[in-house]
Amino acid sequence: MNSFSKTLSYGADYSSIWPSHPELAAFFPEQTIIYLLNWGKRLIPAVVILSGCLQMQWGNPVNWPTFIASCLFALSLPVQGYYWLGKRAETLLPPSLTRWYFDINQKMNYAPSVNRPSYFDLATTLRKAFEQLDRVFLFQ
Repeated sequence: MNSFSKTLSYGADYSSIWPSHPELAAFFPEQTIIYLLNWGKRLIPAVVILSGCLQMQWGNPVNWPTFIASCLFALSLPVQGYYWLGKRAETLLPPSLTRWYFDINQKMNYAPSVNRPSYFDLATTLRKAFEQLDRVFLFQ
């Protein structure tokens, strides 16, 4: 269980570090996942409560088990999003992105902190690059 909670907290950290720039949305799914995750955290509880009120008012008691299962699934969607982000953050970069990671660090005059970078390392580097460099670094 410790690993599961560690992955969830790592996913939450990764979602806060990932830079939200439109240029990255075409290359990485993280921006879309983080947007849907934040939107779902606000909307899903309200939909579950409204559904519960409607079920109590007009629903058939026979449908309660299905309603409860659907609510539990809906409430677990943000947890699934953080779990996916946590697993993605731990994944090592493929060779092409590793090369790009080292090129960005070289343009910023930083020594990379790791030899085998992960997506979390890429996110921190991209955040720093967007603060220090022009957006042209993405396409060079």
